[in-house]
Amino acid sequence: MTFSGESREFERVADLLRPFAEAGKLTVVPGNHDVWTEDAVETARFLRALGPDGRGMKKAAPSYPHVVPLGADAVLVALDSARYGDDPWTTPGRLGSEQLKAARELAREHAKQGRAVLLAFHHHVVLPPERVDSDAHVARMPLADADQVVRLVAEQPIAAVLHGHRHTAFRVDLPGAEGPTPVLCAGSASRVADEPVRRARAYVYEIDRSGVRSVEALVAGLE
Repeated sequence: MTFSGESREFERVADLLRPFAEAGKLTVVPGNHDVWTEDAVETARFLRALGPDGRGMKKAAPSYPHVVPLGADAVLVALDSARYGDDPWTTPGRLGSEQLKAARELAREHAKQGRAVLLAFHHHVVLPPERVDSDAHVARMPLADADQVVRLVAEQPIAAVLHGHRHTAFRVDLPGAEGPTPVLCAGSASRVADEPVRRARAYVYEIDRSGVRSVEALVAGLE
């Protein structure tokens, strides 16, 4: 949401997203830049300004996993992988055992009720081979417990994993409990780049009980 986790950045983001938050059509997960400084973490700027639903919190409190019904057929489980480190450029993300345990239980519960379960968090799980060389720098900031996500996907019926962090769009399929599970990175929503795969974009997903039916990319500068 921000570049360096400054208060004025969060205030601007909150203003931009307010119409979606007030309409109840917003879910937000923090990224590594939102916890870029120790001060941003200690004052819980992300939670106070935005929180998981964009409305902000007067008193910051643990808020993830955050479960969002997507109609009657699917549910989004939003998680927090953002972690502060002395060197932000090399600090990996981490979900932690408590969030992973809760996500596993939520996936099991909602799958039994016939809903598709999607996970969403910031950091990447795995890189596609064709991107590793060009993305070597950011590859040093992966999800530290990505192996646990891979295991979760293999053991529980997860319809898809949605993430960011990488400023490029790609898809990787993981072996899932009920077949291949797509791991989708939409890329950046604001990057200016000549390389098509790195241009600013958003994804629109069509979802039903069977999972992700289609993905439409809205790419800046392309008709």
